[in-house]
Amino acid sequence: MSAHPYAGKRIGLATIHEKERALAPPFRRLLGADVVVAPDLDTDTLGTFSGEVARPDALVETSLIKAELAFHTMDVDCAIASEGSYGPIDRLPLNPGGLEIMAFVDRRRGIRMVETLITHRTNWRIMSFEAGDPSVRQAVEAMGFPDYGVFVIRGNVGGHAVKDLKTVDEVVAAVDREARRADDGRAVVATDMRAHRNPTRMKVLRALAWKLAKRLSVLCPKCGAPGFGHIMSTRGLPCENCGEPTHWIDFEVDGCSSCGHAVSRARKDGRRTAPKLSCQACRD
Repeated sequence: MSAHPYAGKRIGLATIHEKERALAPPFRRLLGADVVVAPDLDTDTLGTFSGEVARPDALVETSLIKAELAFHTMDVDCAIASEGSYGPIDRLPLNPGGLEIMAFVDRRRGIRMVETLITHRTNWRIMSFEAGDPSVRQAVEAMGFPDYGVFVIRGNVGGHAVKDLKTVDEVVAAVDREARRADDGRAVVATDMRAHRNPTRMKVLRALAWKLAKRLSVLCPKCGAPGFGHIMSTRGLPCENCGEPTHWIDFEVDGCSSCGHAVSRARKDGRRTAPKLSCQACRD
């Protein structure tokens, strides 16, 4: 463990939602590094799940911006942050899913790395109620409250949000109050997707942290920088019948984001040809 460049080092974490609970164990176990929450940051300025503050950019770019916030309040070389997006799946609107992005920045080595994880493990849900609706209590309990948090939002998502409610009675009272104040006479109850109020999301973040730490544990064979691994897939696996290139992956490319060294490797399944049915030339 002592041979790894990050062993014994501190890595700044930009969060106000206790994400260190998910990230610290894999980084300590695989790298020997200590993930430390950066003090005096307000990451909500880069977007909120309740919709009051929009993200300044796409998920990947925002996660990198957030990671670099840690350098403002900590004297460290490395920083990490995550961003998530949850909602209905385009082709399956009744089945919600999520995308988690985790960004890692090593400013001394020039490493900027992003890992992603798509998940169907989520209790994400949004419901709308009028004041006095008797079904609010049962609906909120079905969402997992109070183990899972909820927001009560006036009108549509992006309006005034009531957070950190502790009892069902508080949620019911908030729905009645915000619905009466809303122009459309309705209040939205939404799952609180902040990590510290959503145990399922915390588990997804832990899985992604293991993925990122595992990637960082591999050193570049040329320069020794952490994070050597998959950077792209090259398509063109030849057809088993005519030998023409197909859309199937031919080989993978592993690379280093520090020095740019890259090597190609064959498919893990050992295939050397693609099925005839996947070949456009044979189908024409």
